[in-house]
Amino acid sequence: MPVTALIVWLLVAAMPMAVLAGSARMELSMAPDLVAEADYWPGAADMPAILILHGFLQTREFPTVRRLAESLADEGFSVLTPSLTLGLNRRRQSLACEAIHTHSLQQDVAELTAWTMWLAKRAGKPPVVIGHNTAGVLLAAMLDAHQARIEQALLVSMTAFGQVAPADRIEILRKRAVESVTDAIDEIQIYSLGYCRDYATTATAFLSYLEWDRDRLGQALTAASVPVTVIFGGKDERADRAWLDSLAVGGVEIRAVAGADHFFDLAHEFDLLDEVIKVIRETDHG
Repeated sequence: MPVTALIVWLLVAAMPMAVLAGSARMELSMAPDLVAEADYWPGAADMPAILILHGFLQTREFPTVRRLAESLADEGFSVLTPSLTLGLNRRRQSLACEAIHTHSLQQDVAELTAWTMWLAKRAGKPPVVIGHNTAGVLLAAMLDAHQARIEQALLVSMTAFGQVAPADRIEILRKRAVESVTDAIDEIQIYSLGYCRDYATTATAFLSYLEWDRDRLGQALTAASVPVTVIFGGKDERADRAWLDSLAVGGVEIRAVAGADHFFDLAHEFDLLDEVIKVIRETDHG
């Protein structure tokens, strides 16, 4: 099904489920026999609505995402935290690297776009979108596609696909995948992606993520028509300071949280919350 048609269908397919700890369980039908779930905290009508997306292979229960969502909801914001299906019906658990992965970046972005449009319709205004880790790449790809209106984007501990593994290994795998696609051999093979050294997927799906390297990511973020802020921990060893400086030159706001690591653990969760709220409140939301 074309992405645009899929999104239109999704927007009329939302259903509320049981209420859990102040949030409502929502679901969207993504395709026949494929339902995605999200938690939603309704907030004050005069405050921005916020969507928070988890990182690679994780769910909305990932601690960094869950703590931030609950804290923002306590502040009065409407907050939505979807879990991407990654091809699995009502997925509620993170996926192992060694699992068979048939999902692609385009499918992930289509689901993210559908949830963003759902939240905009529910709140009556474009939402703020926040992504942790590689979710920042999906948010950038959504911005680049211009299929959903958003108010601003906050990228926390942003990491590009292919950034963690050695560059020479990634190039070898890229070449092999391109050759497989050229030869019309799109069977499951072992690649490396994100933090997964052994990642089982097809060449086409692998390349869909790998093409969003730091160069393409930087182009999308600096060309964005909405305010973009990158927040990273001062002790995050995955943060490429030179690359972040290049984003700042291109108009992306860069903010460091002293002492925090990649995951903004319990010692720094409130520092992250304070920084996120500061960024949102400093932006004119009409």
